[in-house]
Amino acid sequence: MRIEGCRIELLDHSACTAWLDHVLGRAPAPADLGDPAWLLCHSDDGVTWGHRDGGVWRLASAFFPEPCPVPSEIRVQEMRVFSSKAEVLIWRTDNGLRGRMLVDDDHGQVEDSLRPDDEERLLLSGQVHDERDGFTCVSDGGGGMQVLPLRVPKRDSSRWPRLRVRHYFAREENTGSIRVVATRLVEVK
Repeated sequence: MRIEGCRIELLDHSACTAWLDHVLGRAPAPADLGDPAWLLCHSDDGVTWGHRDGGVWRLASAFFPEPCPVPSEIRVQEMRVFSSKAEVLIWRTDNGLRGRMLVDDDHGQVEDSLRPDDEERLLLSGQVHDERDGFTCVSDGGGGMQVLPLRVPKRDSSRWPRLRVRHYFAREENTGSIRVVATRLVEVK
């Protein structure tokens, strides 16, 4: 089965730790994702968002250390580094970190029914608690809290942050049916 509109490269433990080192400012980027780029990291002890512009990563853990842990190799459950160009998805296994890089191909050559499709999802919404240096601590009123990588307006719910997600499709050879076979994060806006 061929996934239309993208290519996927598998990442071994070494490549995954290189991405983690890049996000933490200890190494150059293993590949060019372009700017701006974002980080969404789920760790054993919390969620950390980040944002890169001009080649420099800024992580919510620097401004809100209590709810946002610094990503580390032994505590990462899943980490996504993404831009409009590509996404790196890393996950923890019993044998260390593994991952994949999904890079957009030219969508112009893709049959319409298989063309990647974007949707926007509302990020955790409800109440704004605090804003520090471009990061905003928000909660949903039900106990959920995150520090988002942008300023969130306190009173304008129509401008609440959204996450753009892209779905990729493939056709089953035997039946001709089309289904989503890969999804990635694209941008926070």
